[in-house]
Amino acid sequence: MNKIKDIYGMVKGWLTNRWLAFAVVALILSLFAVWYGAWWSLFVVLPLTFDYYITKRIATLHKSLSAKYAWWRVAWAVWCALVFALIVGVLVYMLVFRWNSDAVVLWIVVALVFGYALWNEIKEETKIYAWLYSWVHAIIFATVVATLVQLYWFQMFVIPTSSMESTLMAGDYILVDKVAYGPRVPMTPLSFPFVHNTMPLNDTKPSFSTAWERSYRRLAATDDVKRGDVVVFNYPEGDTVVLEMPAVSYYELLRSPELGATEAERRKSISERFTVVVRPLDKKENYIKRCVAVAGDSLEIVDGVVYTNGIKEKYVPKRQYSYINGKTRKPINPMLDYDGQLAPAPITDDAIKNYAADEPIKAGNTPAGYLIPHLKRGESAKWNLDNFGPVWVPKAGDTIELTPENMAMYGRCIAVYEQRIVEQKDGKVYIDGVESTHYTFLMDYYFMMGDNRHGSLDSRFWGFVPEDHIVGRASYVWFSVDPAGEGVRWERIFTKIE
Repeated sequence: MNKIKDIYGMVKGWLTNRWLAFAVVALILSLFAVWYGAWWSLFVVLPLTFDYYITKRIATLHKSLSAKYAWWRVAWAVWCALVFALIVGVLVYMLVFRWNSDAVVLWIVVALVFGYALWNEIKEETKIYAWLYSWVHAIIFATVVATLVQLYWFQMFVIPTSSMESTLMAGDYILVDKVAYGPRVPMTPLSFPFVHNTMPLNDTKPSFSTAWERSYRRLAATDDVKRGDVVVFNYPEGDTVVLEMPAVSYYELLRSPELGATEAERRKSISERFTVVVRPLDKKENYIKRCVAVAGDSLEIVDGVVYTNGIKEKYVPKRQYSYINGKTRKPINPMLDYDGQLAPAPITDDAIKNYAADEPIKAGNTPAGYLIPHLKRGESAKWNLDNFGPVWVPKAGDTIELTPENMAMYGRCIAVYEQRIVEQKDGKVYIDGVESTHYTFLMDYYFMMGDNRHGSLDSRFWGFVPEDHIVGRASYVWFSVDPAGEGVRWERIFTKIE
């Protein structure tokens, strides 16, 4: 028994040893600084870390100044009050009110209340002050650590739709590995933590500010995006959003003839009828699909099967399609979807082989011009979900000849993603004001498709995914709940995504 106590005491001593704590924290900070490319910051961070764990001179100086100078106590009280106001004000507004400009008034009131209370507490530094300060310290520390982990290591996402069935089901909670492809340095740093692009309880209030924006940069990765990877990325067409219809592509609305005869008329009609917002790259909606072609590949879909560079895609075990009865033209095995509407149930390839219906056929037809390059005439107008292409996927450093036909396919990549000024006049293409017959791409692009091949809004509709839109690789399902109310899907918990 005494030996167990001795071992426990020894382990406890090691875990609470300040030199060990300093060594571990200093090593983590050093590795991160080198990885981030900011090794110079260690000249400031390491001395502060050493003082926090070992010398504690800053804490001693703070106590000395608080005891000697009233103005220092006032400044410290104001600082603590502002921190309390931010934390408490945000929590109260999230739980009680809807976000609007009045939040500033609430924070001022909370700051005054806490400022007065803290001023009285700081004069004596009583137990109440120590308790309040410890909570603020813990919340700030936890927020900073969790934010760094989410930005640079891994992030949790929930699957909202059935576009990846049956690989991923609506209601799956997944873990996304950001280190695999290299975490992207935040391009819009001024953002509310733990939310994406809108504030809680108010899907019209942005959670970010564009007062400070940075250019695209990605840290060192352990792998490249490969064919077959399940990838999370920012929705390429999500730069402009109609708030009343967030699930509908703004650019799809621009192609609707009911809104006007010309694109200019349609833009005006949309702006007059709806609320249109613009989002920065890293605040576009997150999508998840399977990468079926990487930069430089030539892709073609024949009878629902994807071929890259003439080679049939690797078998996807849970890939599925929707089927209809070849004679009656009715959906096979109709089901109730989550909105209570009848919809054709996707059936896996293996299941359809044993289905007894007469002449089952895939339901993959689409109207002309509905898929990229959105042309209603020519060969591409005949493309549908099951017969598509061939299409070349742009690669950084590769050059193509520019024609009016392929500008319909690659014009958005050049103008929007690579931010060049593109004009087409009299059958000629002008880039940055110069007539151009060829163009060399600056980024790699990818072609993404959902495993639910007839129920996925993917690259067949809106085109290529640029490399700067990549978020990370989907690795595991760590939790799963049936949105239809059937409870927890225990069999899906802690399963690897393939």
